[in-house]
Amino acid sequence: MSKSLEVIADVGLVDFVGAVGLNRIARFRLDPRDARSDDDFYELIGDDSGVFGCMSLLACHDVCPKNLPLQTQLAFDRRKMISIGWK
Repeated sequence: MSKSLEVIADVGLVDFVGAVGLNRIARFRLDPRDARSDDDFYELIGDDSGVFGCMSLLACHDVCPKNLPLQTQLAFDRRKMISIGWK
């Protein structure tokens, strides 16, 4: 288990998909060939096991071997999920 997931598991968020999972979902959201709507993605990651489970401790950023902009993508996804949830 990665160090960032160890931190999450310590606080009891065992269903959290993690930064890698959220990054993969973001890739599909940006793909024009993917026919799913924003509402569909909200159903996948619009809760505590998705974008709202991250505590923004930047542990994923500290241990990412590829230096991906995970926090930037997470912030974008959170804003998008909030706008969908407030419809």
